[in-house]
Amino acid sequence: MSTLGTRNPTYRDVLSGLRKDQSRDADIVELFVEENPILDDIVVTEANEGTSNLTTIRAGLPTPAWTGLYEGPQPSKGSKKQVKDASGTVESLLEIATKLYDIAPDREAFMLDEAKTHVEAMGQEVAGTIVYGDIASDPKTFNGLVKRYPNISNGEDSDESPFYVLDGSKTAISTAALRSIWLIGHGTKAVSCFYPKGTRGGIVRNPVEDVWSEDVTNGKYKVKRQLFQWHVGLTVRDFRYAGRIANIESDAMFASSGQPDYLELVRRLHIRVRNGGVRQTWYMDRLTFEMLNVCASRKTQSNAIRSDTLFERPVQTLYGIPVRILDALEVNETEAVVAS
Repeated sequence: MSTLGTRNPTYRDVLSGLRKDQSRDADIVELFVEENPILDDIVVTEANEGTSNLTTIRAGLPTPAWTGLYEGPQPSKGSKKQVKDASGTVESLLEIATKLYDIAPDREAFMLDEAKTHVEAMGQEVAGTIVYGDIASDPKTFNGLVKRYPNISNGEDSDESPFYVLDGSKTAISTAALRSIWLIGHGTKAVSCFYPKGTRGGIVRNPVEDVWSEDVTNGKYKVKRQLFQWHVGLTVRDFRYAGRIANIESDAMFASSGQPDYLELVRRLHIRVRNGGVRQTWYMDRLTFEMLNVCASRKTQSNAIRSDTLFERPVQTLYGIPVRILDALEVNETEAVVAS
């Protein structure tokens, strides 16, 4: 998938620093985004305050007034609050015995194949952190989406994030493994990633170095060493542009009776989450998407889920919005409770 426009680049657009000459390793970029589709969708920009990104979030609107002749409105202004989001750095170090490199028929292809495993692992790590990151548990990371949408709605206050978290559990929640369905609006006004000021977005593939390494007996041998680095943080500028259906119980997903109306929950979330000026995408694990297909067939709503071509790629859609199967989503999530 490409971009919303030149002002909304995705990781596919900024992944230009994988080679020393700044050209793209096309195979690595494809692996990077195909294994972790949220990285192909999310908008990424440079931070505005060093390693952090300072965002001004509007918490309230100005108060307009009707006026008559020879009357004027009272001055008013919208309320705002500032949020500072931190970034983190994930690194992976590749080491290959120089002897193996020297005897490889195609040395460049050999190094690329080794690099792919590091890129894939780093992509999985960042995709998981975008969803589940928690600075309180690991100060070296950043806060993910679950930290911003931790509780289910306790009323009809659309100015609070719990309004955009629906409960997908039965009347009495079981101890079954829990899952979520996410609807995310990608854009600088909604959900986006950032990289520290003065650095590059995406994975930086540093030059290959020839160094000495040691085996378990302290014997020395030469290796090719390459460091991969990724500086990344997450910003949710307006929580009204994303949401989730939480507490989906694994043991109720395919039951013939007694489970929630999952398609109704999907429709409700679709209506609640704002969509102006952003690119919306559904995210769920593969079994949850299978469950929605089964529910649609049972309710004779097979038109809810379609197979379309978007940006020259075949893609499943749910009520017209692309669906991405995201392996980074856990199937044993912590229960989302009612906001206090």
